[in-house]
Amino acid sequence: MLCQNCGKNEATMYFRQTVNGQTKEMHLCPECADKLGVNNQFAQSFHSSFAKPFGSWFDDDPFFTQPFQSLFGAPFSQTAQLGGGRRCPTCGMTESELQRSGRAGCADCYKTFEDILTPYIRKLQGVTAHVGQAPKAQNDAQPVENPTASLKQKLTEAIGQENYEEAARLRDEIRRLEGENHA
Repeated sequence: MLCQNCGKNEATMYFRQTVNGQTKEMHLCPECADKLGVNNQFAQSFHSSFAKPFGSWFDDDPFFTQPFQSLFGAPFSQTAQLGGGRRCPTCGMTESELQRSGRAGCADCYKTFEDILTPYIRKLQGVTAHVGQAPKAQNDAQPVENPTASLKQKLTEAIGQENYEEAARLRDEIRRLEGENHA
């Protein structure tokens, strides 16, 4: 296919741009792409997308942007300024490795580097404690205790023993708990 700009050279680049819902597509040769600045637009877009993957979420915080900046154009001296610091006793990850990679090496890293990780986890998730569902295997291994189930069992036993005062107390407690659950 020939370049849609000059009509002479072989088109080796496909350029597609959408602005305000309008899509513009062009097949360009390398020379026309350079003249039109398409290569520069791509390079700038590519660099900004990876140098700041989370945009203003983290106010250019180096903990998140550092790994991408070192790959896509930040001077090495900025990367080297992080320093060694502490080391995880389990996996051996250092503070600078954690900041460079943005990933913990093991579960103990969360304890070792708690002062570094906690603010970022809070920014990402809104909380620092896990409040979601547990994996199925964990749910099977650790069943959630149902307080009304044990009270109902005790109620049945109390009625069987003809301890009606205890049965009435347990009945009221069960109703109170079930009322809280439905409210």
